[in-house]
Amino acid sequence: CNLHQKIGNDCSIQWIHINSIEGMRSYQQTLSLVFIRAINELYPTTKILIDHSLGNGFYCELKAKKHPNRRMVEKIKNQMHKIIDKDEVIKPLLASYEQAVKYFKNWEEKPPLFMEKEKLSNLTFYQCGKIIDYINYPPFPSTGYIKSFDLHYWPPGIILSFPESSNIYQLPRFIKQKKLFRVFSEYGQWENILGIEKVDDINKAIKSGEIFDLIKIAEGLHEKKIVQIAEQITMKKKNVRIILIAGPSSSGKTTFAKRLNIQLRVNGLAPLAISLDDYFLDRDKTPKDKDGNYDFESPMAIDTFRLNEDLKKLMRGETVELPRYDFKEGKSIPGPKYKLKPQQPILIEGLHSLNSQITREIPRRNKLKVYVSALTQLNITDHIRVPTSDVRILRRLIRDYQFRDHSTVYTLEHWPLVRQGEEKYIFPFQEETDIIFNSSLVYELAVLRNLVQPLLEKVPENHQTFPEAQRLLELIAYFLPVEPDKVPSNSILREFIGGSSFSY
Repeated sequence: CNLHQKIGNDCSIQWIHINSIEGMRSYQQTLSLVFIRAINELYPTTKILIDHSLGNGFYCELKAKKHPNRRMVEKIKNQMHKIIDKDEVIKPLLASYEQAVKYFKNWEEKPPLFMEKEKLSNLTFYQCGKIIDYINYPPFPSTGYIKSFDLHYWPPGIILSFPESSNIYQLPRFIKQKKLFRVFSEYGQWENILGIEKVDDINKAIKSGEIFDLIKIAEGLHEKKIVQIAEQITMKKKNVRIILIAGPSSSGKTTFAKRLNIQLRVNGLAPLAISLDDYFLDRDKTPKDKDGNYDFESPMAIDTFRLNEDLKKLMRGETVELPRYDFKEGKSIPGPKYKLKPQQPILIEGLHSLNSQITREIPRRNKLKVYVSALTQLNITDHIRVPTSDVRILRRLIRDYQFRDHSTVYTLEHWPLVRQGEEKYIFPFQEETDIIFNSSLVYELAVLRNLVQPLLEKVPENHQTFPEAQRLLELIAYFLPVEPDKVPSNSILREFIGGSSFSY
């Protein structure tokens, strides 16, 4: 809740520190409000779209007759500094139904489809200067809490950069992620073709029954992309001996690897599949984090010496006994013996596959790197994006509960550690990849809703993960539900919800 909210009954209060994950969400919401206000004051007729994350910021587009230019970006930045320096109050407003409709109309938005009259009457809007906007996470009490930010001209839009939670006074180095941006642009074009740009468009398709065609099209797009990747590999088969597949948690890497394997077989190749998990060091040699827990997220947990020796022998045509990892005992055990056929590729799937140090003794020309992640999602409104990390945690909650015997509380508690590992060990290597595969499915949150809702509702009110569970419940409430029986058996989504035609 925000600091203006009155406490009506007995409760325990947990303060949110600005350096926490929750504090950074409020930082981003506050900075976005300041950004929107600055543009509104300078260019009142311009619509603003806060779209996907890119670098350490949000990629935004201004819907106007002219695309922004460097001079315009500098002008917006100066206006933002003025608003921040004034340390103006950001005031919450509880709207009536009529007021809520009016506020949405001011931004040329319709009230979200899921919001019936009763829900609209309880929405909290936030006022910053003359603008009144609906955002789905409380901002800071005033604009002066913003300590650092930057704007980068990124045609045809702008990147709104913010600091990391570890140091709000200093911005990290801005890295141009051109490969990721191309994926985002392609997805945007595809959305335009389908006429699906926001959550409301999916909800309308669900109500009309068109969702079943959309599911087929979304899955068809995945298959088309996988076929194209298989074609690229086949064309380079003389040089490319190893295909490395990596990505953050719950991206669907395993299903992607299995589907790519099939398409390579269609092309006459029969890849040898290797999992990096089978090259974990024995438990007594596994590195530990600062709290003394085993750090399986670290690349130092991989026996890279053995991996490289095995790969070199396989590429020379020698017979190699590959390891299997016994997770229960925490040690490596002997596995099957393999000998590669001429031009037979090796498919390696694992968290750290893109890290050059993992396969450091294999020449770069013999490797092709594929990055898999859920990279895009629909916006709720022009100013409210759905973080793709939220999609991944929802996927993981369902999978952990169904197949790993982990409670919702356990998964929510461990998620911040998983995210820290991704920021440190995976995301820095995104731009080193040769191919990026976007594993997002435009319809998936509608399917995940009914599966994850009962899990989140079981989180006790007095548990530290309760606020996060409530935030995720509020997110899925934007979506009308779709039954999972409409999801194809080879879908990436099946890796998490069950019913896959693949074995894992």
